[in-house]
Amino acid sequence: MRKMFLLFALLSLAFSASALENLTVNGTTRTMIVYAPSDLPAHPALVIACHGANQDAAYLQSLSKWETVADTAKFVVVYANGINKYWDIGGSSDLNFMQAIIDNMHQRYNINRNRVYLTGFSMGGMFTYYAASHMADKIAAFAPVSGYLMGGPNATSSRPVPILHTHGTADDVCVYSSVQQHIDAWVRFNGCNTTPEVIKPYPAYKPGSPAEMKRYKGGRNGVEVALLTLADKGHWWSMDPVQALTSEEVWNFCKRYTLGADAPEVTAITPENLSFDMLPERDNTFTVSFSDSIDCSKVKASLKSASAIITLNVQDEDFQPTVTFRLPANATVADGEYTLTVSNAVTKAGGTMESATFTYIYGIQEVGETLTLDTLYASNWMAEREAVGEGIPTGWRRINTKSDGTTETLKGPAANCTGVRMKYFVPGGDFNAGFYLSARENQSCALQYGFISGHMLKLKAGRYRASFKSTYWSEGALTARATFDFKVMSGASTSVFTASSLASTGTMKESTEQQVTGSQAHTCDFTISKEAYYALSFTMSSGWNSVILGDVMLTTQPSVVETYKGTFYRTLLAARKTLAGHEDSDAGKALQTVIDSYASFASTSPTAYTAATLALQQAIEAFQQSEWSAVSPLTTPSSIHNSEYYDLQGRRLGTCLPARGIYIKDGRKHVIR
Repeated sequence: MRKMFLLFALLSLAFSASALENLTVNGTTRTMIVYAPSDLPAHPALVIACHGANQDAAYLQSLSKWETVADTAKFVVVYANGINKYWDIGGSSDLNFMQAIIDNMHQRYNINRNRVYLTGFSMGGMFTYYAASHMADKIAAFAPVSGYLMGGPNATSSRPVPILHTHGTADDVCVYSSVQQHIDAWVRFNGCNTTPEVIKPYPAYKPGSPAEMKRYKGGRNGVEVALLTLADKGHWWSMDPVQALTSEEVWNFCKRYTLGADAPEVTAITPENLSFDMLPERDNTFTVSFSDSIDCSKVKASLKSASAIITLNVQDEDFQPTVTFRLPANATVADGEYTLTVSNAVTKAGGTMESATFTYIYGIQEVGETLTLDTLYASNWMAEREAVGEGIPTGWRRINTKSDGTTETLKGPAANCTGVRMKYFVPGGDFNAGFYLSARENQSCALQYGFISGHMLKLKAGRYRASFKSTYWSEGALTARATFDFKVMSGASTSVFTASSLASTGTMKESTEQQVTGSQAHTCDFTISKEAYYALSFTMSSGWNSVILGDVMLTTQPSVVETYKGTFYRTLLAARKTLAGHEDSDAGKALQTVIDSYASFASTSPTAYTAATLALQQAIEAFQQSEWSAVSPLTTPSSIHNSEYYDLQGRRLGTCLPARGIYIKDGRKHVIR
């Protein structure tokens, strides 16, 4: 055993870590690295990967390179961190952690709970076997790599379990000679054929590969146990292109399995999501289309506001792909925003959609000529330069978390501190004052606003927008693609919104004697469901890599009505102003026709308002292009005689040189530049 842990220690090298995320599990803060491709499907699969003893998530990330597989197959990857770099293979703490990860990923990415897969290297492989015996109802397939339970197999579970075990023959930590007893135990438990199909070389399209695959087929419920043997490989997550690539093989095996029938998806709904200006006597029916026929006797739907819940009546029977719900005749629907929840949609095969939610607004909503947003916080850090210097600004706090879990907190206003702190730049750039954020020698560093008395953020239920800018502080940070996280916190360890792994642009080259240019603008929209105190948090977990943050602002977010109806109304006003004075021209008449067609336009549909706004914008552009096409070739100020020109109001120009613009001469328009 001493030899094994010595080797684990040797393998625990320093690697550049991706941004760590916190997840509170039964009062304990756990950490993980999350990777999600940018164009995920509606219900992606989830792969959870567990590191070896005395290693961490970032180290396994560097070995396994799951991102290359996830980008192609479109699934979410979570690299989980064990407590003190070890896994609990005798209790429930890490089983609870796995469940919390599944729940969190379902909340954030709507992952398919039937397609969750667990894999792990070395001690992570041991934990994978342990989880196969204890949470097979939550995980569809298991793939241990170079690891097994040292006390012998524990092949028992709530159901037959598909397993792919990958191991190198030269492994001198978890020796290869002990692998077969674990395979045999699970073959017996699953009821698989005891004589395997042997594929060598493996994969068959690599004739020079020394790898071998044994497949024990025919198990109960169609499961299979497989052993992928990597010739002459040691205690390692092998990504040798000559043999099988471990991550690809794990995915290709696991993706064949699901815990049950796929859940049905909502493919269409009428009225469409985010409809507004609805009236209960008119808009009292909801029609929902699913990707499969569902049991109408089980499906449910309800409308919920801040003060009421209304259960809708199902209008259909038997199994239908399209189901209609109706408000009860005696239902009282007050003006306001409602959430429609459709739940318990079950297919004939047993696939269940737990719930889907949609937003509707009852009552006619008014909009104005201008859009007004409330600003709840706007950084004015330059104004604090004299008092704070390179310190912590008022209302903010800096928290350094060390590798042993201890923290150091510094509250602002704090003048001229070391480490992460304020920086001031040559005025006139993207922002003049910014906060230098870097984990430095710590495991992580957080910059937070809203936790200090007198500077609390009390947010009502509603939609909000956080905006800020960032730039790399050094070329090294750019090369390593340093990232940071932004969170909206509802407590010291609970987040209600997370934007992970945000990247910057530009580089300051570690000098304040310059303007900030080429920074990255970030916009994060989020929804608050309950009035309470909240906080903004920026976190960096990438060693000495660093970014500069500036122009932090929190505002209310435009309502759905303002976004669609308000934008349409203000575009209609702009069209009328554009037309003024040009009603008799051919272009003016064309624009007038479009304006007239939308003069009394009203709808409950965001899509309809979007189309109407686009039509008005196109008409305005067509009018402007037509008017400009009637303008004569460009005239420069030096070539004109002022007395020959008139402005658009018919007034003759004086002796002063005219400003750039459009003027009239001999009945024609001229552009002066």
